[in-house]
Amino acid sequence: MRASDEDLMKRCREGDMSAFELIVLRYKDAIFNFTYHFLADYHRAQDISQETFLRVLRYADRYKSRNSFKSWIYRIATNLCKNELRDRSRHKELPLDDPAVYTESRYTSPDKAYENEEMQRLVREAVNALPEDQRMAIVMREYQDMSYEEIASALNCSLGAVKSKIYRARQNIKRILIEAEVS
Repeated sequence: MRASDEDLMKRCREGDMSAFELIVLRYKDAIFNFTYHFLADYHRAQDISQETFLRVLRYADRYKSRNSFKSWIYRIATNLCKNELRDRSRHKELPLDDPAVYTESRYTSPDKAYENEEMQRLVREAVNALPEDQRMAIVMREYQDMSYEEIASALNCSLGAVKSKIYRARQNIKRILIEAEVS
């Protein structure tokens, strides 16, 4: 039987490093993908992901099992991403992406691959252009497949606020894509 995240955190608090390793294995890809989609910087996303897990270990005694572990770890990652963006204040735009992360299927025709790649680029630019709160919510929902409740917990806001942020994010992305098509 697979141990729950809450059980692993309890063992982690007791100093069981194998429990911590299981947590890392369960969440490393999801946390990296979240930080990468939010920061659009491969290397900083790696650093922030590692820092997220260091904080999980450091603050294991602060985790309360009445809260979802998934929401708690995403709240840590969210706060680290926000801090990173504040530190980037001298830059107005995020880098577009690291092409090594996005690969096309070998079965796609060159024309279709170009269209897909171009659409991905436009969507990434549109997401990067969103206000921070909308970008976090839409990345959690669309790229991390988190529920509205999990997002609300991770962002420390109400369910209604999350729904509003995601709705506004989708509207803004649609507007940006329509404007890009016209130009």
